[in-house]
Amino acid sequence: MERYVLGIDAGTESIRSGIYNEKGECISFAISENANIHRHPGWGEQNVDQWSSSMLESIQLAFKGCRVRPEQIEGVGIDGTSCTVVYLDQEGKPLRDAIMWMDIRASREAEDIAACGDDALKYVGHGKVSAEWFPCKNLWVKRHERAIYDQAHTIFEHTDWMAYWLTGEITANINTVSIRWFYNAKEGGLPVSLYEKIGLGDIFKKIPKRVVSIGEVVGGISKKVASQTGLREGIPVAGGGADAFIAVIGVNALKPGKLALITGSSQLHIGMTKAELHAPGIFGTYPSAIIPGMEVVEAGQISTGSIVKWWVSNFLSAELKQEAKQRGIGIYALLDEKAAEIPPGSEGLIVLEHWQGNRTPWVDANSRGVIRGLTLKHTPGHIFRAIMEGVAYGTAVILQRMAAGGVFIDEIIACGGATKSDLWMQITADVVNKRIAIPEE
Repeated sequence: MERYVLGIDAGTESIRSGIYNEKGECISFAISENANIHRHPGWGEQNVDQWSSSMLESIQLAFKGCRVRPEQIEGVGIDGTSCTVVYLDQEGKPLRDAIMWMDIRASREAEDIAACGDDALKYVGHGKVSAEWFPCKNLWVKRHERAIYDQAHTIFEHTDWMAYWLTGEITANINTVSIRWFYNAKEGGLPVSLYEKIGLGDIFKKIPKRVVSIGEVVGGISKKVASQTGLREGIPVAGGGADAFIAVIGVNALKPGKLALITGSSQLHIGMTKAELHAPGIFGTYPSAIIPGMEVVEAGQISTGSIVKWWVSNFLSAELKQEAKQRGIGIYALLDEKAAEIPPGSEGLIVLEHWQGNRTPWVDANSRGVIRGLTLKHTPGHIFRAIMEGVAYGTAVILQRMAAGGVFIDEIIACGGATKSDLWMQITADVVNKRIAIPEE
């Protein structure tokens, strides 16, 4: 009898569940939407209880889309966003909405942490610290929501919450603690000196004691989840990590010289090196964050696909929406057509993609996006192309900074939403002057 596994990918806009056979072929795939909450500029949150509903719905829909029965599933794999921070009370209930990875409210805290001078700051090249990272967000909560911080029994990340929801086990995972918590397994784990210097010495009582590796069994499916989903109680749930970093395994960008370009609401640029190195403007290298014994280098852009969605949601004309409907094509396919008619350079229109600040190389939470050079001649096609070009040039700057730090890239392997646009991928390949490969699935 053929065996199957269930994969759950919790992204920003949705939670996706897929059923795969032993050959890695996707049998069924389902999506359940998430709702983002933006209470203030630069903030981003999601309701943790809504995650529960979306997880359950996506799993159930995946089984409705195929003949595979839940009891045929042999194991579950997971990944989520990072650094998305969750606060639970002693009963395991959320104390507040999750602070999403894109949230940059902790810019002051990031500056304070960068000024502490601890040796662990080598992972940011002894430069600026991103407000997205775990210590920054927790320091903000301790300063501004002290009651929440004091009541918190467990503080961990999105993927860790997924494992908890499925198994009831409180754990952290080696991937997210390495890439966002300043964790170094070779040096004994978290840098106590850093956390004490910034006033978070008490957080060690609130974070999970057990750190699991990617693929290590966290625990078995709980009785509650088994009753809700039909999955067999006790089947193993494998330790996961941040979605983009797990994707590096999926696209097989595991050798030096290859770069995984993970597209979506944001973009991450992740590569592997054999030797440890640290340089301003790039993150890492992180030891054993994906594969034991290998170093991981990272860069990224906070706002990419999210800019496209923002523009389409707020400014697209009714005429274009009607045209797409009449022709029976998606709005993004129509905009691709319009943008393809525009010459490179978008006739003087320039976009700086810093809608939620800059992750790398400037590490500036206060930087903001720009659309420059608008004239009466410019059309939605111009703006759409300029956004794609702006994102591509942001990637080019990142690759230049990587090369200056000693990381040289020969080939890019891209995956995610932007790869649906051949035009966007070609623009990127032209701008960075690199070959871009895209997996078939």
